[in-house]
Parts: sequence; C-alpha cells; structure tokens
Amino acid sequence: MSLLLTELIFNLALLVALSVFSGFLDQRWPREHRLGPVLQGLLFGCAAIIGMLNPLVLEPGLIFDGRSVMVSLGALFYGPWAAVLAAAMTIGARVAMGGVGVAMGVLSVLIAAGVGLLAHYYLRPRRTVLTGKDLYLFGLVVHLGVLVGILLLPWESALKVIGEIALPILLFYPLATLLAGKILANQEALRLSEKNYRQLFDSHAAVKLLIDPDDGRIIDANLAAAHYYGWSQPELKLMRISQLNILSDEQIRSEMTKARRQQRYHFEFKHRLADGTVRDVAVLSSPTLVDGRALLHSIIFDITEQKKAEEEQERLTDQLFQARKMEAVGRLAGGVAHEFNNLMTAILANVHLAKNKQGKDSQAAEELAGIKAAGERAAELTRQLLAFARKQNIKLEELDLNGAVDAFLPLLLRLIDHGVELRWQPGSDLPQVRLDPDQLDQLLVTLVRNAKEAVGTKGVITIATATAELDQAFCDEHPGARPGRYIALTVRDDGCGMDQETLGKVFEPFFTTKEFGQGSGLGLATAYGIIKQNEGFIDVVSAPGRGTTVTVYLPVAG
Repeated sequence: MSLLLTELIFNLALLVALSVFSGFLDQRWPREHRLGPVLQGLLFGCAAIIGMLNPLVLEPGLIFDGRSVMVSLGALFYGPWAAVLAAAMTIGARVAMGGVGVAMGVLSVLIAAGVGLLAHYYLRPRRTVLTGKDLYLFGLVVHLGVLVGILLLPWESALKVIGEIALPILLFYPLATLLAGKILANQEALRLSEKNYRQLFDSHAAVKLLIDPDDGRIIDANLAAAHYYGWSQPELKLMRISQLNILSDEQIRSEMTKARRQQRYHFEFKHRLADGTVRDVAVLSSPTLVDGRALLHSIIFDITEQKKAEEEQERLTDQLFQARKMEAVGRLAGGVAHEFNNLMTAILANVHLAKNKQGKDSQAAEELAGIKAAGERAAELTRQLLAFARKQNIKLEELDLNGAVDAFLPLLLRLIDHGVELRWQPGSDLPQVRLDPDQLDQLLVTLVRNAKEAVGTKGVITIATATAELDQAFCDEHPGARPGRYIALTVRDDGCGMDQETLGKVFEPFFTTKEFGQGSGLGLATAYGIIKQNEGFIDVVSAPGRGTTVTVYLPVAG
C-alpha cells in the first residue's frame, strides 16, 4: 500500500506539471488549431511514459502506474488526435518493457483511451465545465475497465492483483483522476470564459472599444468597430481615443473621468472615421476590470441620421409655427382692416361733404384738408392690410410679365437714387401669368423700394425673370411651395443683407428695421399677401454684407 501511495503521489506531481504545460500549449496552439491536439497528445504520451519509468512492480513484468489516468484525461479534454497519439506512445513503451503484463497493459491503455473519447463526446468538456462528481465517476469507470484486463493475466498473477491492489486502484486512481482533471477543467473553464468573452465582445454587432482612462489608449476593439471606423483591429489597438474623438485632449480626459467615477454613463460626441468623415455618435461607457486593470468599456452607436432627423423636425416645427402665426395674424389684420375700412370710408365721405358746405375759402378748409390727407393715408394702410390678409378685390388678367415690367421701369427708376444702378434682365420665351396688373405694380414698387433702402445711395439692383419648374424636393425644403411650372420674378440687391433672426420676421405686419416713424412695416407683408392670393410662392435669401435676393414664383396661366 505504501508503494502504491508513493507511486500515486509521484504521478499526481507529474499530472500537476502536465496540467501547467497543457494550459500553456492550449493558449499558444488552441485545440481549434490543427496542431493543438497533436501537441497535447505528444505531451500526455510523454508524461505517461515518464510515469511508467517509476512504476509499482507487483512481480517481474507486471507493473502499475498512472498511464491510464493520463491517457484518459488527454482523450477526455483534447479529443481523438490526442487520444491516438498518447495511446500509441504509451502502448509502444509498454510493449518495449515486456513482461507477463504486456497484454493487460496494452488493453488498459486502449480502454482508457476509449472511455476518454466516449466521455469527450458525451460530457462535452469544451462546452460545459465538468464537476468533481463528473470527474470522479469518469475515473472510476476508466479503472473498472482497466481491471477487466486482469482476465488476460495468468491465474496466479490475476489473483495476486485482485488481492493486493484492485481495491486501492479503485479507491485512489479515480481520486487522482479527479484532482488532475479538476486542474484541467478549471483551465478549460477559464479558456471557455475567455472564449465566450471574446465572442461576446469581438463578434457583437455593436461597436465596442476598451479604453485605458489613464492615457486614452484603445486596448481592444471588436470587428464591428473596425468595420465602422475603417481601420483594422490591429490599427485601432495602436491608436488613442483622441484620434477618433474631435474634442480636445483636456475635454476627453474630463469626460473619461466622469465615466470612470460613474458620474455619467451616456455621452454624445463627434467621431472621425478613417476616410475623414465625422459622424455623430452616442457612447455608453462604464468602468470594468480586465486582468486587474480598470478600463472603460464603451459601446458606440451612430446617431448621425437621428440628429439630422431631429434638426429637420425642429426646422419643420419652426416653419409650421411661423405659418400658423402668419395665418393668425392675417385673420386678425383682415378683420381689423375691414372694420377700419368702413370707418375710413365714412370719415372721408363726411370730410368731402363738409368741404362742399364750407367752401374753399372757409376757415375750416385747411383743417378739413389735413383730415382728408390723414384719412387717405389710413385708407392706404387698410388696403395693404387687406392685401396681406388676401382679402383684396382683384381683377385677374393674363399678362406678359416681361412687357408689364418693362412698361413699369420708368416709374421704378424714379424710386431710386442716381448712385444706384437698376438692371433689367428679362427671360426669354416666358409663358403668360394670370395676375392683377395693379397688384404686380404694387409688388414691384415694394420690392424695389426695399432693395433701394438696403443698398443706400450706391449699389446695384437687378430685376430678372425666368421660367422655373418646382419639384417635390424643392417644396419639401420650402414649406408653402407646391410643385409645378412657374415664372420666377427676382429682385436682387448688393446691399447690407439680413441675419437669420430678421429673415424669420420679414413677412410679419408692422415689423420693420427702420427707425421709429420711418416705415409702417407692411411692405413685404403686402407682397406676401399678394403672392399667396395668386397661389404663388415667395422666397427670400440673405446674409449680412451679402445682399438680398427676393424671388417670387407666379404660376403659369392656365
């Protein structure tokens, strides 16, 4: 018994060393690699032969050692190639040693390899972690099978084996299998855990990075990150996060500190891709321990299209608000203008009657003239309000726009200073438009007067006409426009221009950039009403110091 324990302790020490070398080989040449199982088979075969050099000799030629443990474990954990190589090497060594127990020794190796292979496919140690119970039962089955080889021994030798070491073999060798197998199982569990982590990290569809918060180095990047950023995984692992994030180094350190201290988990940045494009990204980042190091596990989502959609939604909301505001102001202006128009009609009629009764030379004639002038001015404002509210009475005619503008040019020239140049650029082959001539005159006067005030005493004002085909894409960008064929009437100046805030208010009644008392603010509001009443569209483009371009789209007649 003491010799058996000594041999068992020796083999256990050998098995521990075997497990360490086996783990090293599995990391360098994993079993998925063709060379991995071959090297493992050679290792387990060599360890078994070394164990055979220090056996328990029951009688000359009848020896017992730990080869069954090593061959069975090699077959269990590393499959057919390892089992075949370890068994072949061990059988060769046992045959070379000779003796009465050769047949039993060869059979015990074959049984150990066979049971190990059956367990390899049944227990699946590559997918599940074997428990101590699994390993002990496995060792018990292997060595029950080994004892079957006693039948090949001479009767006297068989009785000696049964009487002296059969029970110790069934007690101690399964225990040795359990102890050595547990080391291999733990290594397998670690390998399986690392493999699962690698698959979870590397094969995940989300873009993932592991970042060192101390210096911003990218420790690891998955395949999705390589595909998204355009750099390969090895290239990304040589980079720092500052090469992706467009923030300054100081800002990046500040944000990583927040993530490391768990003060914040969600971030929005702009990241640079390999081709130079910049994308909006949302980053979910939290600290994690990897090999004892505190790293930031970051998951990156591209939100560029979402950002664009949000900006577009905000723009459309602003435009809808502006349209509703204009509609509401138009209704108010129209209602007030109607009532005010009735009052002014009565006032002017009574002034006329009073003047007739008093005569031209009466003392009140001058006061009545002042009342009449103020009333006519008020009536003009009323007409402008009605035009904005699209409630004017209009007389539509089919007009040659070029001819109408050309005929009205002399009057327009009187509106501008001598230092201002008025250019006329008529388009060719224009179809006719259906429009009230008086409204066209009013529109031209309003637009040219505004342009003249923008350029001051020196500049260029250009009036141009052309055909225009508005498609759905244009209308999507310009709410209020409708697809169709139009004549574009453009008034362009090289004056001071307007900022975006002013542009948003140019069509509002009584909004003016002039000083108090120098303008009613109804000019472009009137133009807006005229265009809308004639089912057209007006567009204003301007920027400070770059002039203003007002384009009126009038639908083609018919």
